[in-house]
Amino acid sequence: MVKNYRKKVGSKTGGIKLHAELKQDFVNADIKIGRDKFYDLLRLHKLLVPKAKNYITTTNSNHMYKKYKNLVKDHVPTRLEQLWVSDITYIKTQNGRNYLALVTDAYSKQIMGYKLDNHYENLSLLRGA
Repeated sequence: MVKNYRKKVGSKTGGIKLHAELKQDFVNADIKIGRDKFYDLLRLHKLLVPKAKNYITTTNSNHMYKKYKNLVKDHVPTRLEQLWVSDITYIKTQNGRNYLALVTDAYSKQIMGYKLDNHYENLSLLRGA
């Protein structure tokens, strides 16, 4: 039933819509199946539609610039403010991109400082913390 319906309508029909559309066919065939069991059946036969990737990978580690060693790779913090880590990311807005720099305490995961700017060059983690 599932394969025939997907051939007719499209292969990207998701489980909820598929279950709703085939519900009457199940009743006519005297098959009692709920949504969760239907999902299990789709998963068993590898008929679930894969989730679409909804993000863009922006990190390119294969560049010619200097790469710094990870100085805290094997270090596990045991108390607050023993280890701070930082990261820079961008946020899409209607006016273009904004860049966000964060300094986070590795033990508590608390944000210790941040800076938001529309230019990457203006970010200074030392000023943000």
